[in-house]
Amino acid sequence: MVPSPSEFDFHIADSLGYSLDHGSAAAFRLNGLFYFWKETFGFNIHPTIAKALQSPSPRIADVATGTAIWLLDLARELPNATLDGLDMTLEKAPAAEWLPANITLREWNMNDEVHADLVGKFDVVHLRLLFIVVENGDPSPTIRKVTRLLKPGGWIQWDELSLVGRQIVTARPGLKTKALESLGWFWEANGRQDWVEQLPDSFEKEGLTKTQITHYRPLQEYFRAEGEVFIMTCEETARTLASKGEVEAARKLFQLVHQGSLETSAGAAHTAIKVVCIGQKPVETVHRAAL
Repeated sequence: MVPSPSEFDFHIADSLGYSLDHGSAAAFRLNGLFYFWKETFGFNIHPTIAKALQSPSPRIADVATGTAIWLLDLARELPNATLDGLDMTLEKAPAAEWLPANITLREWNMNDEVHADLVGKFDVVHLRLLFIVVENGDPSPTIRKVTRLLKPGGWIQWDELSLVGRQIVTARPGLKTKALESLGWFWEANGRQDWVEQLPDSFEKEGLTKTQITHYRPLQEYFRAEGEVFIMTCEETARTLASKGEVEAARKLFQLVHQGSLETSAGAAHTAIKVVCIGQKPVETVHRAAL
């Protein structure tokens, strides 16, 4: 029997910290996702930001860098840039000896204070897929922290999934989708992720200007591949719940994962719209501080 949407949702993972794995399968998932997202967007740096960059050698930070795959691709695109990857753990990242000369990785937890040597140093700060760690529907603490990393005039680019527009798609009529629907409700969590669509307002409340959000529909040719990634994400979350004592919730989620995997194999998939939200730290903040 498939649990109903009202029985449990992702709120069960609140306060449990990062709910996904740090192992090889998780690294493989993140590396694969990068290529799906780049194919969908057609860029690493949003065109508005790329056009506005005035330095031929910008300094760019990737917060929650994971496997550093975004930086690795960007290093070829911007060989003169200085690229910093920041994350609470570098377990999924390449060894420092294997990185291009213009990439540096270091540990930094977004819940901690910004290291003094990073304050006001970056032309661009990039974030992606943080809906799992943003609690209580409030991205403001994260925006506040990463804004401190920016130089005056620097830009934030936040790439995220919008579950408001999630859909279950099927290759043909008559396919079962009940488990995938329940998994979708689990993540939507009764509006827990609605903050994604409100990112421009959240940016502005933290003093950013020139904000905009762009929506990107999933590509049909990647429905199956991204559907498999969705199942992997749910399975990793179930393992984390089990390891942190939420045994009954984990059991329910594993049940849904098994059934959802069968539905995906038969030709159904959970899809969601991707968004890119950007905003600029105003140069005027320097002048105000000097008064």
